[in-house]
Amino acid sequence: MSSTRVPKIEDFLKKEISQIISSQVQDQRYKLFNIVDVKCSSDLGVATVFFTIINGDKTSAPEKKSLEKFSSMVRSKLSKFMQIRRVPKLIFKYDESLERYNNIDSLLNSISD
Repeated sequence: MSSTRVPKIEDFLKKEISQIISSQVQDQRYKLFNIVDVKCSSDLGVATVFFTIINGDKTSAPEKKSLEKFSSMVRSKLSKFMQIRRVPKLIFKYDESLERYNNIDSLLNSISD
């Protein structure tokens, strides 16, 4: 498999999932999703979609069962126009890197004071 294929598909999935969320999703909980990154397995069987919540409130993130249904819906929409034999299974995960950054930043600020 080409070494550039996986990153290209990751970029494509990130863009298209964001587009699907902004234009075709009715549920307001998902309208607040900001897709940060997509990481695919080397065989393109699974794609992990990292997201944050726009208002920063992690408690407004949907529960796991709801995310599984949502990922199935997004995957079916992707399958209609992706030029790929098999659309990867989507796993949505909340990206906590922004929270870690804010925590480290506040700790550094408290040390300097």
